[in-house]
Amino acid sequence: MTLPGKERLVASILQRMGQILVDAGVRNPFRVSFNGGTCPGDKQLVHMTWTAEKIESTFRGGRENPAEYTKMMSVRDELTTDTWIEFSELMNDDKLIDA
Repeated sequence: MTLPGKERLVASILQRMGQILVDAGVRNPFRVSFNGGTCPGDKQLVHMTWTAEKIESTFRGGRENPAEYTKMMSVRDELTTDTWIEFSELMNDDKLIDA
Protein backbone atom coordinates (compact mmCIF):
# COMPACT_ATOMS: atom_id res chain seq x y z
CA MET A 1 0.00 0.00 0.00
CA THR A 2 1.52 3.31 -1.07
CA LEU A 3 1.14 6.76 0.34
CA PRO A 4 -1.64 8.63 -1.51
CA GLY A 5 -0.56 9.67 -4.99
CA LYS A 6 2.71 7.71 -4.91
CA GLU A 7 1.57 4.62 -6.86
CA ARG A 8 3.43 5.43 -10.08
CA LEU A 9 6.60 6.41 -8.24
CA VAL A 10 6.60 3.18 -6.23
CA ALA A 11 5.88 1.19 -9.40
CA SER A 12 8.87 2.89 -11.06
CA ILE A 13 11.10 2.01 -8.11
CA LEU A 14 9.93 -1.62 -8.12
CA GLN A 15 10.47 -1.86 -11.87
CA ARG A 16 14.08 -0.77 -11.41
CA MET A 17 14.57 -3.01 -8.36
CA GLY A 18 13.27 -6.03 -10.23
CA GLN A 19 15.50 -5.39 -13.20
CA ILE A 20 18.53 -5.14 -10.91
CA LEU A 21 17.73 -8.62 -9.56
CA VAL A 22 17.16 -10.07 -13.03
CA ASP A 23 20.40 -8.56 -14.31
CA ALA A 24 22.25 -10.01 -11.29
CA GLY A 25 20.82 -13.46 -12.06
CA VAL A 26 19.01 -13.60 -8.72
CA ARG A 27 15.39 -13.64 -9.98
CA ASN A 28 13.37 -14.49 -13.08
CA PRO A 29 11.57 -11.96 -15.27
CA PHE A 30 8.71 -10.07 -13.63
CA ARG A 31 6.06 -7.44 -14.21
CA VAL A 32 4.87 -4.46 -12.20
CA SER A 33 1.36 -3.00 -12.28
CA PHE A 34 -0.28 -0.16 -10.38
CA ASN A 35 -3.49 1.79 -10.07
CA GLY A 36 -3.14 5.47 -9.46
CA GLY A 37 -6.86 6.09 -9.91
CA THR A 38 -7.01 5.75 -13.69
CA CYS A 39 -8.43 2.21 -13.51
CA PRO A 40 -11.36 0.71 -11.62
CA GLY A 41 -10.45 -0.97 -8.35
CA ASP A 42 -8.31 -0.24 -5.34
CA LYS A 43 -5.92 2.70 -5.47
CA GLN A 44 -2.58 2.92 -3.68
CA LEU A 45 -1.67 -0.65 -4.66
CA VAL A 46 1.36 -1.73 -6.65
CA HIS A 47 1.81 -5.36 -7.65
CA MET A 48 5.10 -6.99 -8.56
CA THR A 49 4.61 -10.44 -10.07
CA TRP A 50 7.41 -12.98 -10.45
CA THR A 51 7.10 -16.31 -12.20
CA ALA A 52 9.39 -19.11 -11.07
CA GLU A 53 9.46 -22.90 -11.19
CA LYS A 54 9.96 -23.07 -7.42
CA ILE A 55 9.81 -20.82 -4.38
CA GLU A 56 13.31 -19.89 -3.23
CA SER A 57 14.12 -18.06 -0.03
CA THR A 58 15.70 -14.65 -0.35
CA PHE A 59 18.00 -15.84 2.47
CA ARG A 60 19.35 -18.84 0.54
CA GLY A 61 23.08 -19.42 0.74
CA GLY A 62 25.28 -17.51 -1.68
CA ARG A 63 22.62 -14.94 -2.53
CA GLU A 64 23.19 -11.28 -1.80
CA ASN A 65 21.14 -8.32 -2.89
CA PRO A 66 23.08 -5.85 -5.03
CA ALA A 67 23.83 -2.63 -3.12
CA GLU A 68 21.70 -0.52 -5.48
CA TYR A 69 18.71 -2.80 -4.81
CA THR A 70 19.07 -2.38 -1.04
CA LYS A 71 19.32 1.40 -1.44
CA MET A 72 16.15 1.50 -3.54
CA MET A 73 14.32 -0.65 -0.99
CA SER A 74 14.88 2.07 1.61
CA VAL A 75 13.36 4.66 -0.72
CA ARG A 76 10.39 2.35 -1.41
CA ASP A 77 9.84 1.84 2.32
CA GLU A 78 9.47 5.60 2.84
CA LEU A 79 6.66 5.70 0.24
CA THR A 80 4.64 2.72 1.47
CA THR A 81 2.51 2.03 4.51
CA ASP A 82 2.42 -1.76 4.16
CA THR A 83 3.88 -4.54 2.04
CA TRP A 84 3.03 -8.22 1.83
CA ILE A 85 3.71 -11.25 -0.28
CA GLU A 86 1.26 -13.69 -1.83
CA PHE A 87 1.96 -16.98 -3.55
CA SER A 88 -0.11 -18.65 -6.25
CA GLU A 89 0.41 -21.79 -8.24
CA LEU A 90 0.83 -21.14 -11.93
CA MET A 91 -1.42 -23.22 -14.14
CA ASN A 92 0.16 -25.12 -17.02
CA ASP A 93 -0.63 -28.11 -19.21
CA ASP A 94 0.99 -30.55 -16.78
CA LYS A 95 -1.61 -29.66 -14.14
CA LEU A 96 -4.71 -29.99 -16.30
CA ILE A 97 -7.46 -32.33 -15.07
CA ASP A 98 -10.68 -33.41 -16.71
CA ALA A 99 -13.70 -31.31 -15.83
